[in-house]
Amino acid sequence: MTLRNLLKFYGTTLVIGLITTILVSLIFAYDKLTAFLVEGQIGEFLAALIWFMGYGLLIATISQLAYFSYLFIHQLGLGIFRTAWKPIQVVIILFAFFDLVYFRFLRFGEQHGDVVRFIWIPILVLISALLVSYYKSKLTATNVWVPAMFFMIVMTTVELIPFLKVEDTTWLYTTIFPLILCNTFQLLMMPKYNEASKIERAKRRETREERMTASRTKSATVKKKKQQ
Repeated sequence: MTLRNLLKFYGTTLVIGLITTILVSLIFAYDKLTAFLVEGQIGEFLAALIWFMGYGLLIATISQLAYFSYLFIHQLGLGIFRTAWKPIQVVIILFAFFDLVYFRFLRFGEQHGDVVRFIWIPILVLISALLVSYYKSKLTATNVWVPAMFFMIVMTTVELIPFLKVEDTTWLYTTIFPLILCNTFQLLMMPKYNEASKIERAKRRETREERMTASRTKSATVKKKKQQ
């Protein structure tokens, strides 16, 4: 990927994380953000809004780092395990899905004895992973279900681990939705930016060749005139 398209890719991811975090925060972080606006405390509202904007940019950056980490892990897995890499991914996916429930239940659920209230996180991640994997397979016309599910479940779980240990669900809401959307965008749109990079490099080569041809023609013309 060329630097220009990499910056576009990263910038779009930032915008998605920023907008999603603000919208989610207005709803689920009512007492931390929207309440100030309702009560007419504009200064406090703007300060809180700026804070959540920064938080959204941070989440988008984490998502981007996780995506490129996934690309490295995927290539490393293919190189080391080859055909066994796919079933290994399936096993890791199952462990990650279990941990999405267990991490939070272990910390807060045992005292309440109710696992149902902790199951919505893995269900949300699973549904989004299934939808994204299906659409990704349609776009590529190849069977990429396992790699797509691996990224959408395993990497999302890794990104969420610090927030699964926080009792205040506000931070889960303001984190999980931006993460899922940023991850979805990156997984689906990366080929588009790679293709744009190929076209850009081809145009650069064509331009260089045209310049070199023009330079040779000019040199030949000048040399011919001197000989005359």
